Amino acid sequence: MNQQKASLKQMIHQGGFLRNPVLVQVIGICPVAAAATSVINAIALSTVFSVSLILCEVVASLLLKKLPRWVRMGIYSIIGMAVVFPVMYVFEKYSLTVFSSLGIYLPLMVMNSLNCVHCEKYAVKNSVKLSFFDAIASLLGYCSILLAVGLIREVVGNGTLLGFDLGFDGIRGLLMPFGGLFIIGLLSAAHKAQIIRRHPERLHEIETKFTLDEADDKEATLSYAIKNRFKKSS
Repeated sequence: MNQQKASLKQMIHQGGFLRNPVLVQVIGICPVAAAATSVINAIALSTVFSVSLILCEVVASLLLKKLPRWVRMGIYSIIGMAVVFPVMYVFEKYSLTVFSSLGIYLPLMVMNSLNCVHCEKYAVKNSVKLSFFDAIASLLGYCSILLAVGLIREVVGNGTLLGFDLGFDGIRGLLMPFGGLFIIGLLSAAHKAQIIRRHPERLHEIETKFTLDEADDKEATLSYAIKNRFKKSS
């Protein structure tokens, strides 16, 4: 697919479905496996992550293309803090249940791996419009799995839906992190079976690694930049 001519629909199909961030790329999986134990938790994480990713990709595409990677990484953290910390304050003040159930995984959204990968792999190499489309596509794929896992675990694991008792005892083990990984594994298997059945010609796309090539960025790390600076000075 030609990225420069890709439509939002094409990017959603490619980045949200064929190469789903959780089921295929296995990026940002910790909050899904550990903290998505209810629909409310999943909605809270989805909201925070959506704002953070859109801001990071747009800012990266608009302002950060000429900066070295180690500087950009720091800016992504600052943007994440600007989004997450106010939300943490509101949750702690008005909704202690949600705040305590999300635990450490809410502040971890400050430096989510999906933010970093998509900003570095896509946003700093493309226009603001395409970066925004990429963020929307990734969010639809990520948040749909986040909500699905939260729904399954709350209903089957806790016997409730949006906090209302459904009248049966759930399988409490599903509320543990290994229960989240188990559900993600089942969803991943179902996803790949769907790709094999409906899009066998595109199976190779979900098996292509999504990595960052630091060889293309000579100042990918702060330590490299410092060493390179000393070499020039000498």
